[in-house]
Amino acid sequence: MMLKSYLPDILRRYAIAGLAIGSLTALVFWAVESYAGVHIAQAALHASISPLALALGIGPAVLALFLIAIGLRNSRLARQLAHERASVHSLRQAAYHDNLTGLRNRHALSEDVAALVADSAQDERVAVMLFDLDRFKNINDTLGHGAGDQVLRVLTRRIERHCGGAQQVYRLGGDEFVVLWKDVPNDAAIGRFCTRLAEAVFTPVDYGNVTIDTAGSIGVAVMESGTVVLSDLLKRADLALYRAKETAGSSHCFYTDSMDSDYRLRRDLETDMRNSLSDGAFGVDYLPIYEAGSPRPVGFTAHLKWAHPLYGDVAPKLFMAMAEQSGLVVMLGKWMLCQVLDDAANWRSGIDVTLPVSPAQLATPGFAADVAEALSVAGVAPSRLVCDVFCNAISADDRIAMTEIDTLRRSGVRIAVSDFSAGIAGLAMNRVHPIDRVRLDTDHIKAIAGEARFVQMLSLFLQLASTVDIPVTLTGVDSRKDLECAISAGAVEVEGCFAGPALSATEVRELTSVGAAASGDGRMQLAS
Repeated sequence: MMLKSYLPDILRRYAIAGLAIGSLTALVFWAVESYAGVHIAQAALHASISPLALALGIGPAVLALFLIAIGLRNSRLARQLAHERASVHSLRQAAYHDNLTGLRNRHALSEDVAALVADSAQDERVAVMLFDLDRFKNINDTLGHGAGDQVLRVLTRRIERHCGGAQQVYRLGGDEFVVLWKDVPNDAAIGRFCTRLAEAVFTPVDYGNVTIDTAGSIGVAVMESGTVVLSDLLKRADLALYRAKETAGSSHCFYTDSMDSDYRLRRDLETDMRNSLSDGAFGVDYLPIYEAGSPRPVGFTAHLKWAHPLYGDVAPKLFMAMAEQSGLVVMLGKWMLCQVLDDAANWRSGIDVTLPVSPAQLATPGFAADVAEALSVAGVAPSRLVCDVFCNAISADDRIAMTEIDTLRRSGVRIAVSDFSAGIAGLAMNRVHPIDRVRLDTDHIKAIAGEARFVQMLSLFLQLASTVDIPVTLTGVDSRKDLECAISAGAVEVEGCFAGPALSATEVRELTSVGAAASGDGRMQLAS
């Protein structure tokens, strides 16, 4: 054991052993010569010439060579075994770990969950926390996959620093991460952990000269006593994550049984949406835009409607939210673009049409080219089309969206910015990225200022827009009182249901016909 400690190489151990045996034989002959005298040694020398003596003399040397050969063979086998063990370790590392971040992967998570289910006590609770990044695809598309990889590596280090020995971190792929927490005390502890995790992880990441903002949400599924497979746990956590994303900013949500029924309904509605595009269940209505004080509309805003065969008219806020989350909004938007331009081709040439555009459409390369092609096919002048986007869809960091918007504006299409924050963010953004119009919602202004100060607040926004020379369309003017307040505040263009419900394409054509326009036959009647 001592020799093995000092000489871990087996080849050297056998060589030393052979050398020791040979040296010991020579030492014996020397000792005999010294002790018995020269004559006895000479007699021994003559005797050593005999075959027996030669065999006894050569034997130790042969034994030493034999031991060296065994050492060489064993050393070669040891190196081969070490190489095979390293290969097995490398293969296991690749099978159970993510190459980019070094975290354990989905395969490892599956085995760990199965082991926990098999070994868990009756009252032990295991939490699965699933989270991903908002707009991660946009990071890859605008800054490149190198930036996306850097964000994932930085977030991995932050997650590992935040998690303790009770939590194990996994990367499922893409921007999806899982934290597995065994024997969690209660839901309150999970909630506190998720809050601190979001605060620690979702902070800006530096990449070269660019600072990348990160945000995300967390879905939590808790495994109580009983047998649960990983796919069920991840499905529950994903449903909770889906619900958490409905809340603005970084948040977390626990899975409940009602989410499963909501998911089935949503999945069925998404399937119905796909089928409805070909079945003709979708349609477009148009809400007039008036110049304040004039009874004739100067344009119309398109609104998508859906007549479901079972549920009837589905609220746009409901199905558009599902379309955004499922990715169907790009398909719906393309259909709506073609339909709106086909309808506008039959209207009087001076009438504009405002088309809502989703962030997903702007984030799709080639959107501006699709618009140009649809305008050409319909024979509608680009100046008649106003693309209405939400202010959060236009960011200086979103190169794809800014490129598409710039291409649209250079072709003659106008850009309007909606949402309440457009009153400030949209107007300020005009310095670097020009826009053509701001659309302000009366309901949002009332929610901030209240009914009593609505006119004063609206006047401030209109003055701000006038200072930077951007026209404003006031939307949500649904009553005579709203109209009077808008005119009192100085609004130039108003839109809403104050003059009646939205119109079909045929009704718009009749309303904007040359005869109706010449006679002043419109739907808006102003108070004197």
